[in-house]
Amino acid sequence: MKIKGEKLSLHLQEKDMTHSEFANELGISLLEVEWLFAGEAVAVDTAKKFTDYFGADKTAEFIDWEALGKKNPLG
Repeated sequence: MKIKGEKLSLHLQEKDMTHSEFANELGISLLEVEWLFAGEAVAVDTAKKFTDYFGADKTAEFIDWEALGKKNPLG
């Protein structure tokens, strides 16, 4: 899974949440959070935790479908 880092950054700013706080909320390492922000592919476990945290519909909004070479199946 690759995430649009700028969209995630805006979300965290709205929630007044740091990268560390977000990592703690998801139960992932800070390194994985940094990879999310950089648009890097993350581990399956991280992707599952991200999806559990946001739900499928919201996660689909964050995924960089173009970078994955796929069409958003929800829209």
